[in-house]
Formats: sequence, structure tokens, C-alpha cells
Amino acid sequence: MNTPAWKKRLLWLLGLALFLLLLAWIWHGSWQRQAVEQELRAQQQLLVYRAALESEIARFENIPRALRSHPVLSQALQWPADPHAIARANRLLAQLAAETGVEALYLIDAHGFTLAASNWNREYSFIGQNYRFRPYFTDALKGSVGEFYGVGATTGIPGYFFGLHLASVDGTQGVLAAKITLLELERSWQPARDLVMVVDADQVIALASRAELKFQTLSPLSDEARSRLERSRQYTPMPLTPLALERRDGQLRWQGQGYGVSELPLPRLRWRLQLWWPNRPLYHTAHLVTAVAGISIVALTLLLLYWRQRRRYVQAQIRAKGELERKVMARTAALAASNHQLERQVQERIQAEARLRSMQHELIQVNRLAALGQMAASVAHEVNQPLTALKNQSVNTLLLAQRGHTDQVEQSLQTMGRLVDRIARLTSQLKLFAATRRKTRGQARLDEALDNVLSWLGARVGEQGVRLQRPAPGTVLPMEPHALEQVLANLISNSLDALAGTADATITLEAGAGHFCLWDNGPGIAPELLDKVTEPFFSTKQAGQGLGLGLAIVRDLVEASDGRLEIAARPGGGARFTLIWSEDEPSRN
Repeated sequence: MNTPAWKKRLLWLLGLALFLLLLAWIWHGSWQRQAVEQELRAQQQLLVYRAALESEIARFENIPRALRSHPVLSQALQWPADPHAIARANRLLAQLAAETGVEALYLIDAHGFTLAASNWNREYSFIGQNYRFRPYFTDALKGSVGEFYGVGATTGIPGYFFGLHLASVDGTQGVLAAKITLLELERSWQPARDLVMVVDADQVIALASRAELKFQTLSPLSDEARSRLERSRQYTPMPLTPLALERRDGQLRWQGQGYGVSELPLPRLRWRLQLWWPNRPLYHTAHLVTAVAGISIVALTLLLLYWRQRRRYVQAQIRAKGELERKVMARTAALAASNHQLERQVQERIQAEARLRSMQHELIQVNRLAALGQMAASVAHEVNQPLTALKNQSVNTLLLAQRGHTDQVEQSLQTMGRLVDRIARLTSQLKLFAATRRKTRGQARLDEALDNVLSWLGARVGEQGVRLQRPAPGTVLPMEPHALEQVLANLISNSLDALAGTADATITLEAGAGHFCLWDNGPGIAPELLDKVTEPFFSTKQAGQGLGLGLAIVRDLVEASDGRLEIAARPGGGARFTLIWSEDEPSRN
């Protein structure tokens, strides 16, 4: 019988609630156990800190008692106007202070004025200062031992003060006081990285392991306490501002971090020694213990569920096995038919690929024959004109020679030489086009190569009135000198052809490390032709003005030097040719 769905959901919710209650109980137990252990450790540390503090104070409290009956101090108290008696007392107190390590020893008369002091010869000397407002003075004058901690009224340095009643032979009353500093003790607390502090009865932090806590209060001072502290000037001029603390369940929160507080009373001055320990590790450990317990419970539950599900799965597998065998047999027959059909399709594809390769070979042969025919027609056309002119010119030269026109013969011969040079240039372009696949990487000075090219084309530049703007000298490009000259000659010749009949014609050259650029202000190149101008035998010029190999040669020479050629139309008119070389080493083939 199946369980209703609402009962299943109710059981799941009940189990989840019990699981969460169990985790809460585990977390609380872990927290309580850690808190008790941390409190025990803190109390042990506080006992160590208290012993060190009491030992530091007890080390100096008997020094005034040892000097209580010293005749030099009695004479200084009896004859305060005698400079010799005061001088002896000063030297005695200075010597004892240096030997014992006391911050200061000083003798005070019954009115509170300091008669002699160990620091009599220093800038912050106590001599002449009146300390009748200090509790240690009033308590000692009444006959009890005075103890007091506060900020020095003269030096501004905090210290612990002892006061002991003193009387001369003639009964003159006075107080012998000693001041010790506890700064070294506070410094010894810092390496432990514990938050240790001494709190007085007014909740003022008198000593602390961290400087920012010192002379702040754990709670705001009452008007009566602040008035009493001002009368004794115990912490003057400290502001005694309260710490920004949040209290919750016996825990403190300060500067964004929670702390537990352990405390130990100190008999002296009704002090309390506190140790603040961060509770974040306790939370982390409690979370970790709870997480481990929760994961273990979940893992055990999942294991039981897996075992149950596995049992059901095995039973279902047995039932499905027979059905699967039947389906496998039917599927095997279908796969056999599909395999036969696939083999037939593969055979058809192999035959189609063979036909495609045959057609590709035929197309390559056709393209080669077309290129060869185009090249032959271009060469025949280009060479035919200068040959015809050369034949006519030779006949004219012969006639001129027979008639004795020597000057005209010389001009005719020069014309014939130019025609021969034109034929040589046409054939040299064909040779260069055939040989541009060799590597042309090298080093060439741009200004030297340009000078050589202009020696060939300078007359043509002048005849057309073209203004040529040269780049700054000193640029070196990564090409062989001969290859660079061929590139410059073809680019400048193309620009001269394009600038024919253009007013204010200008060719601008610009170069830098790894790049060269040439642009003109001619009619430019149509956008649809930018990808075709570097193809062999493609030309936009009229018939008889070139083979269409110039830019193809430039592209091959640049690529052979591990660079690239970029051709673009300028927005203001004209064409722009850019040669770019990468900074990497040339590739090795």
C-alpha cells in the first residue's frame, strides 16, 4: 500500500526539523566546551601576567623604606634653606635612582613642595613642584603608605608612585616618594599578541598591551568620577574617551571583532586585570564540528537510502533484462540494414571525391595556361612597340649618317638606347617576378636606397613637377638593399603614373622602426580593386604602359623579408601603401 504524498512530505519535514535541532545542540555543546577551555587558559595566563606585574611593583616599593632613616634626607627636611644639605640629598637620591632603576626619587615637605630629587639637574626636574594634590602624598603624610598610578604632572609620563612618611630629628614632617615606570612591562606583553589590560575602579584602562587602548574607558565616566580624577590630576591631560564597545551575552564587540573577557582582581589600587580573547576561532571550530557531524549524518542517511535504492534497482534490472534482450535483437536487425546503406553512401562519396580532385587538377592546368597566355600576350604587346620604334629609329639613323647629320645621329642613338633600356626593364620585371620567392631578410638604410632609386627616377619626378617628401634620415629597414630598392622603385613609379596630369602632385614617404609608408594625392584605387592590384598581370593602366607585375613584385619581396604589404585608399584622395615587419626573429624554413 502506497503512502499518501502529504504524509511523505510531513515525514520529510519532521526529519529535517529533528536534523536541524540535532545540529543546533551539537553546535551549542561545542561552543560551551571551547568557552570553558578558553576561560581556563585565560585564567592561567592572567595569573602569569599578575605575578609579573606584582613582582615589578614589589621590586621597588621597599626602596623608600630603606631610605626612611637616612641622615642626609633628615637634614635636608630639617634645613630646607641650607643649599649644602639639599645638594647632598640630590646627589644621594640621584645615585640611588641610577643604581636601582627607579624613574625618580624625591623628597617633599609637609606643604607638598619638592625639596630634593634624583632628577634635580634635568630639564623636567621635580624640585619646586607642589604635589599636595596627589593622593599618595596625602596618604603618606597621614602615616600610611601611599600608592598611586597616574600620568606624571611634570613629565607627562605615566608611572606608579609610592609615598612614605618621613620625619626629621626636630619633628619636621615630610614625604619620601618614588616613581617607577611600567612601560617595559607593557612592552613585554606585546609579543604575545594578547589583549591584556589593567582597569581601575573607574573603568579607566591604566595599562594595556596595545597603545590605542590606553587611557580609554570601558564605560562613560560619571560626573563625580571625572571631577575626582581632575582634582587628583591622575590622567590629565588624557581625554578618557569611552571605547566603542557592543556588549551581547557576556561578549564584547570592538572594531568589528568579537571578544570574550576573562578577569582577575588585583589587590593594589582596586585594579582588575583583563584578558580579551577573540571568539571567532571558537565560532569557526563550532561551525566545523557541526559541519562534520552534519555531513556524517547526511552521509549515513544517504548510504542507507542508496542501499535501499540499490536493492530496488537490482530487482528492476532483472525485470528489464528480458525486455532488453528482445529489443537488442530487433535493433541488431535494424543496424545491419543501416550499415549496408552507410557502406553504399561511403562508396558514393569516395567516387565523388575522386571526380572532384580530377576537376581540380584540370582547373589548375587551365589557370596555368591562361596565366601563361596572358603573360605571353603582355610581353609580346609591351616588347613589340619598342622593337618597332627601334627598327624605325635604326633606319632613320642610317639615313642621317649617310647625309652627315652627326648631331641628329647622336640623338637618334640615345633614343635607341632608351628603347633598349625599356625592353630590358620589361624583361627584368619578368625575371624578378620569377625569383621573388627567395628570402630577402636583411638590413638596409632607407636614405641610401632612396638615393639610388631617385638617381633612376629623378628626371621623371622633375619632368612631372612632383613634390617628393622624404622621411627623416637614419632609418634602417629589415630588407636586403637590392630588394628595398626594387620595392621603392615600383611604388614610386606607380605613384608617378597615377599622378600624371595632377596639379600640386605630392608623394610622401614616412618610416620608422619596423614600418614604411608611402602615399600620394592622386586619383587613388577603387575599393573593389584593392584585393586585385597585387595579382600578377593585373593592371589598371592603359595597354602598353606596363605588365601589371609591379605590386605583385613588391608584395613578394616584402613577404620574403617576413613582412606584409597593406594597401588602402586615403580619405582625402590617393592611395596609401604600408610595409610592416614584426619584431620577432624571421621564420626559418
